[in-house]
Amino acid sequence: MHQGGIHRILVCRATRTLGETLLLSPLLQEIEARFPGAEVDIVSGCGAAPALFARYKQVRRVSVLPRSIARAPLRYRRMLAELRGAKYDLAIDPYLLSHSDRLLVRTSQARFRIGFDGPKKSGHLTHALAAPRDEEHAAKLPVYLLRKTMGVGGDAATWTYPELDLHLCAAEREQGCESLRAVVASGAPAQPRATIGVYAFATGVKNYPREWWQRFLAVLAARYPDHAIVEIVPGFGRSLLDDAYPAYFSSDIRKLGGVLANLSLYVSADCGIMHLAAASGAPTVGIFSVTDIPGWSVYGARNHTIDARGLDAAQTAAALIAALGEDSPTPANARPQ
Repeated sequence: MHQGGIHRILVCRATRTLGETLLLSPLLQEIEARFPGAEVDIVSGCGAAPALFARYKQVRRVSVLPRSIARAPLRYRRMLAELRGAKYDLAIDPYLLSHSDRLLVRTSQARFRIGFDGPKKSGHLTHALAAPRDEEHAAKLPVYLLRKTMGVGGDAATWTYPELDLHLCAAEREQGCESLRAVVASGAPAQPRATIGVYAFATGVKNYPREWWQRFLAVLAARYPDHAIVEIVPGFGRSLLDDAYPAYFSSDIRKLGGVLANLSLYVSADCGIMHLAAASGAPTVGIFSVTDIPGWSVYGARNHTIDARGLDAAQTAAALIAALGEDSPTPANARPQ
């Protein structure tokens, strides 16, 4: 596939989850670098996707699939008709396992339709790529796909990849700084050296109970006594730590990102907000006890993934402290950018 003549690009990712949707951001940056004059449309199953990609200058439109096709068949058929009529030059099915992504790309009838080949996929593409053996992370796979399809040479194992990026603007970061400062002041008698944000919720078996977090945070507080701990409250608006710490809540994903960007350290189990923290630029620690680590670990050079399988709360906290080493949490304005 040649770079010339590609002006209208479609990316299809039907997942509803925040984290998996955010993992498209390296692909969007790769598109910007390789097709700087092109326009990008995104079809997503995630309701937050329009806000997540609102500041990507090449993104023209983010269309959100209905949560239930059976309940909104006319809207779904209208979306498919728009894909067929848009005359895209390039449509990208970015991940390995989704049949829905493949269906949307095929429906688009784009001039070039690219994606991974394999038993979990069906339907004709103009360029189908075998699943890689040397790359597993879900944030890198779409970039790998595009580069290989375009004939980028060299050893893929040595490639560098774009980071996750919410593209927060200066005003969003400043507003987040002011919000976080007010939250910390509401619960701290003295000015802390830095601020650690904790998100104590994850879905299903990835979730840890309140007692686990209490033991974990006791170890963390003992190690960093001059640091404030702030709870990031989940979307249902209720503290999971018995309101023991100053707390921040926002249903606005970009306002939340602005606050996360100003944390000295973010800590949670594997969840979508973990990826949001990484995309906001916060030093991020993800605690993994169930999920496949090579495919879904915290993405980014300054971040850490803790393999907590077989560890109790205190041992997990000790593993986090060891991973940080001498890089104890520092104020956001003192971090290298």
